[in-house]
Amino acid sequence: MGCGADGQFTTTFQSKVASSVELTGAKRRVPLLLISLVAFLVALKPATGEAAKRGHRRYSHRRRVVHVLNAPPYRALLLEDADTGQILYAYNEHLTWPPASMAKMMLLLVAEDQIRAGRFSLSDPVRISITAASTGGSRLGLRAGEVHPLGELMKAALIRSANDAAVAVAEKIAGSTEACVRMMNQRAQALHMYHTFFGTVDGLPPVPGHDVDFTDAYDMGILAREIIHQTDLLKWSSMENALFDGGAAILHNTNRLIGHFEGCDGIKTGFTHQAGFNLTATAKRGDMRLIAVVLGAPTSAERFRQVANLLEWGFRNFVVVEPLKQGQVLPVSVRVGANLLVQPIAAKAARVLVRRDEVPTLRLEYQLPTQLAAPLPAGTPLGTVMVRDGMRVVDQVSALYPDFAANSIYGATLEPKFGVALNPAAGAYGQTPSPTTGSW
Repeated sequence: MGCGADGQFTTTFQSKVASSVELTGAKRRVPLLLISLVAFLVALKPATGEAAKRGHRRYSHRRRVVHVLNAPPYRALLLEDADTGQILYAYNEHLTWPPASMAKMMLLLVAEDQIRAGRFSLSDPVRISITAASTGGSRLGLRAGEVHPLGELMKAALIRSANDAAVAVAEKIAGSTEACVRMMNQRAQALHMYHTFFGTVDGLPPVPGHDVDFTDAYDMGILAREIIHQTDLLKWSSMENALFDGGAAILHNTNRLIGHFEGCDGIKTGFTHQAGFNLTATAKRGDMRLIAVVLGAPTSAERFRQVANLLEWGFRNFVVVEPLKQGQVLPVSVRVGANLLVQPIAAKAARVLVRRDEVPTLRLEYQLPTQLAAPLPAGTPLGTVMVRDGMRVVDQVSALYPDFAANSIYGATLEPKFGVALNPAAGAYGQTPSPTTGSW
């Protein structure tokens, strides 16, 4: 059997026979066809003994490459703001896909939960079980009976993606991997990761080629945000290399963007034959932190290239602006009684992430009462300030009644403004960045 240029298999056996023997008449063709069939079946007979073993090893390394025109080099892609979850770019973000070793992100989040609850500490000793020591796939080489601190095993699971360390962590915090899987799924539901199910603690398929963990890019973004804001795991995932337990081993980070892409400090890679090459990464530049997820890249290099390009595109084309600071006096006034005007203050900072070329179009809109019968306690909500990008509300902040002594005007004749939209280019934001355009 041979493979044609168009990707279809063609039979070359008959053409070889026809070139060596000229056949005429139906009677002579039939015996030759029988001989050809026998030879073909003999060629298909499975090899035995050492030959079979050698053949199996060769086949296990083969790859069928199918070229599809215009197909992207990944199955799903996502870019979002790490603070708000605002999606900046998405492709197949709800496609169900195996996370592979990115399942360890949830394992380590659950471990951090247990540590914050005071049930364990990073220094707690963990005795390596036979189960942990015999775990396959990517591993550290732990031996049954060894004792290592819980924190060191968590670090190895995150940086080195060590499956044996991950199983040891799970057994320590939950008593068994089965119990830990239940904890992981409960945590996923609490985070509204509705397209995620964990069947293992490490993402390693129980049977090669049959992953039992499933998620999507959108849910991995949720998990990444929780890790960024609720744990200290980035202190480990940001290390390009690290020592394990005082030098017992050296941990080389599987995330090749660490140390090579500006601002990247996490989080986790993943690979199985079914999943392909996955990556959930985060990077911070200035006051902007982004999260990028790629699922199903064909090679390890491709996943890093796609995520690096996506993050760079995000940093180049988007900007964080803060039209209001917490406690800022608003440029509007509310009449209290007959002779008093007060200016409300912003309850919190307003923060929006927009494309650079959209900054000049942002507006502030005030929804406040025109008059109050009597003064109110300081901090009482009076209304809302909305930040609009065209017709879309991108953020909103409560306007509070100010401290009476510090912010009031007696006997003023100032006409209060209500429902006024301020152009940020007119000074509401201070320095406006020079907008630039770009396309994905």
